[in-house]
Amino acid sequence: MDGVSVSFDGFKALSELSLVVERGEMRAVIGPNGAGKTTMMDVISGRTKPDQGRVIFSGKTDLTRLDESTIAELGIGRKFQKPTVFEKQTVYQNLALALKSDRKVFQKLFWHLTKTSKVHLQEILDVISLSDQ
Repeated sequence: MDGVSVSFDGFKALSELSLVVERGEMRAVIGPNGAGKTTMMDVISGRTKPDQGRVIFSGKTDLTRLDESTIAELGIGRKFQKPTVFEKQTVYQNLALALKSDRKVFQKLFWHLTKTSKVHLQEILDVISLSDQ
């Protein structure tokens, strides 16, 4: 993010926010209510257009010029604060259900994880320290 500002009816939600996250980095954004965390995520995901500034993805794509669905196709989206998980399932099982795949109606009846998907899920769980959940 470079110099991103967003205002709502005169209220400055973000004022020239700049943030760099390199490939492979994981960041936590914390702050009190009203600090602009949600607005920042809305700008990144295309839900809110900034008054000024840009959001560069992968060194070349300005996300502020794309719509929300195009940004989602790049693999960028946001999760709202209300959790929507299957509580009786493990973290692994919930992630497996969330995997993007091209499954037609008949294929859904016989769907299973590929070896590559299983490895990818385990890597995600290891990174977020939830392998044993």
